[in-house]
Amino acid sequence: MSKKVLTMATVAIGAALAPTGVAHAEPNGDPARFADFTAEFVAATDPAAINAKAAGKLLIASPYGTSHTIACRGTDTADIYDCMQEDDLGWITLQKTETPLGTTWIYFP
Repeated sequence: MSKKVLTMATVAIGAALAPTGVAHAEPNGDPARFADFTAEFVAATDPAAINAKAAGKLLIASPYGTSHTIACRGTDTADIYDCMQEDDLGWITLQKTETPLGTTWIYFP
């Protein structure tokens, strides 16, 4: 009985997240849709931030670092043009800026 309930709960959660575009981490084939790019970011406070540009990573200056989902439009890190981060109240738009350490997306509440 509990196995059936767990399966139904998993299906319900998947169905609820599927339309959002950030429910999975598949490559983004449509540059107009938001996709999960969290793995492509390094927190600005992380020691790895110094080598982020050389590693092909983007920086995030946010109180959440990379612990909350970062969704962007574009197909890869070189052409993303719009990013948002999930916070405690929903989604907030990130501001893009160029720094000596590389492209940095800044969380402004």
